[in-house]
Amino acid sequence: MKTASYTDTRTATGGVGKYPLSTETLDFIQDQIKLLELLAGVGGSNYILKAPDGMSGGVAVIVNAQKQTEVVEINQRPLFSTSVRYLTVTTRAEDIKADAETYKEARIMRMAQFTTAKGAESYDINSFVNVNGKALEAFPTNAVLAAQIKNMPATVLNYLKDILAEKLTAKTVQGLTQKQLDGLKTPCVLSCTASVALFNGITDYTVVITAQGSRMARQEIIQGDDCHYVRTWNGAAWGAWCQQIETAMHLDVKIVRSTVYLRHGALGADCDIVLLRKKKRSAYRRTGGAQSYTKNKGKRQKRQPKSQYVHFKGIRLSKGTPGKWYVPKCIGVADPKTDSNLIGKELPTLCASLFYVGHGGFYRMQGSRKKIVLKSTANKKGTCHKAYAPVGVQIARLKPTGGKDSGGEIVRMKYRVSQRPLYKGQHTAGSIYGYTWERSFSLE
Repeated sequence: MKTASYTDTRTATGGVGKYPLSTETLDFIQDQIKLLELLAGVGGSNYILKAPDGMSGGVAVIVNAQKQTEVVEINQRPLFSTSVRYLTVTTRAEDIKADAETYKEARIMRMAQFTTAKGAESYDINSFVNVNGKALEAFPTNAVLAAQIKNMPATVLNYLKDILAEKLTAKTVQGLTQKQLDGLKTPCVLSCTASVALFNGITDYTVVITAQGSRMARQEIIQGDDCHYVRTWNGAAWGAWCQQIETAMHLDVKIVRSTVYLRHGALGADCDIVLLRKKKRSAYRRTGGAQSYTKNKGKRQKRQPKSQYVHFKGIRLSKGTPGKWYVPKCIGVADPKTDSNLIGKELPTLCASLFYVGHGGFYRMQGSRKKIVLKSTANKKGTCHKAYAPVGVQIARLKPTGGKDSGGEIVRMKYRVSQRPLYKGQHTAGSIYGYTWERSFSLE
């Protein structure tokens, strides 16, 4: 840095401390101040170092049109608010009068203030690093930054762990031993050659390892012509190998009027058959939960409107014998206090609450805006004589914290409500004396 010896400068005649005060000296001092101003650039492009409080002004750091870092004062009013869109800088030249002489534009005064309209030199308020949305955050001190850097390794490692858990790594292994296979509990995909023979003397196969919760793991061996074997680690020991007769996540369905029959392959103990209902999802996406970064917590953003299948009342259906048709019944619900009456019931009863009597005594189907009226009443705009609700059945693994994974393909069905006429005598239009509701299912 440039320095000057103001107090101990020696002259040619022997004088000490006689430093000349001149315009050249003042320019030297100003250069020293500008050098210090450059240090403000370490905080980023634009930032507000101190906001005005109405009694005293503030300080901001900007990168001006000449691409130079500049420190400017902010007027004590107006204060920062959600309506502020710009930080506007005004430049004013000031004359100086001395010794009966006027020095034109001897001083250049630059001041900034918060504005809603754009001026000759304005900086978008969102370009300041400590303005988040419509809120002005305090500029972090070195102590705060040091604490964040100290916690960064754990945060980054947790983030990488989540990403790697979703995207399984693939690797080719030659000569895999039984001991090495027993030690594999981290999610990955291995293509094994000349390895230990487990079934039918085959030494070339694929091993897929997936995590189940925080303690359990699952190994699946795929060999030959799509032949699958599965075993589970319970946290202490591996279970026995079990052959998958067919793809576990596949469901066959057949419908006889209101009775639904299912058929599936060999299912693991961690697999459940769940009942789904299609509904409109929220128009907003929540970006920040308890585990998210501070700047994302509590935030929401709009997303594309669409309908999606959701787990209906947490209903879990019974499993059957692999490869055989059976009628599923409810074996579990999310809220036993409210829905315990559904236990042991078949699909027609489980879906009955989708058809209900709404406001004004009209019949309605969930997900449909139209009112359902009797066939004896003329159909008009906003009404209908029959309706359906999209439902589905799927094999999925339920998470211990709630919800489910993506699971297998969804068997899409329609829960239909229509009207069947009641006849007195012969089946003619004139012999109809009433209508009864008829419930049925159909495949999409």
